[in-house]
Amino acid sequence: MPKNTNYIVAIIMIVLFVSVTSIYFGKKHKDEIQGKIHEASTSSTTENGVSGDGTTSTKPAASGVKSTTNLSTGKIDGFYSYANAAYNFSLQYPAYVQPLNSFATFHEIGNNWRLNAGQANQGKSVVSFSLYNIDQGPYSTGKQTYPLYYTAEVRVGVSPNVQECYATDAGYTNQTITNVTINGVAFKKFSAKDAGMQKYVQSESYRTIHNKACYVIEQIRSGSSYKDEKMTMGKTETELMNYYNLGEKVVKTFKFTK
Repeated sequence: MPKNTNYIVAIIMIVLFVSVTSIYFGKKHKDEIQGKIHEASTSSTTENGVSGDGTTSTKPAASGVKSTTNLSTGKIDGFYSYANAAYNFSLQYPAYVQPLNSFATFHEIGNNWRLNAGQANQGKSVVSFSLYNIDQGPYSTGKQTYPLYYTAEVRVGVSPNVQECYATDAGYTNQTITNVTINGVAFKKFSAKDAGMQKYVQSESYRTIHNKACYVIEQIRSGSSYKDEKMTMGKTETELMNYYNLGEKVVKTFKFTK
């Protein structure tokens, strides 16, 4: 074979080698880039609630979004049943409690159909359940136990004024309002606290419109935080709060019968 022919063959072999090498390393680099893009895409998708294997996850609600809580319960052992035929609802309450068809004024708590209701927003006091009550007067004599007075109760009131049903309480312009479902019925829960001069009121007011009326279930506690060296301990703060929390257990048994 002529020398120039050998030279041409050698050049062709070199060109082929360079081409094949370039294609190989180019493909490898491309695969690495695509792999990184896929990893980034998978990471982003997981943050938005879909993981790489297709399952979903729930992120916490964004700040400022009202949450929805579901409250419901069946028959509670040791609880009695209460049914109101006039307003078509029922609920359950502890056996030691005596239901009353009126609301009692108790220190900072009035007897209006709803706590913190305005003068123009009137309704009917339907039933109340006192879960714990002690009243030794507003002033210490040195012989009482702590607390001087305290009540934890659940109240149900009804008003024809549906326009004001979801209005915030007077004095609570930034009141916390959350959505709550109780046995399939949508309520709005209005939370309120007020404290000063060694006394306090706390409430959760559950409100819904049903049969052209505003129904309000209120979980309330009020008491004196005054203590002095002569007073003995009657109930601890934990015990007092437990009575208040028992109120939520009553609230979540509420059901409409019609």
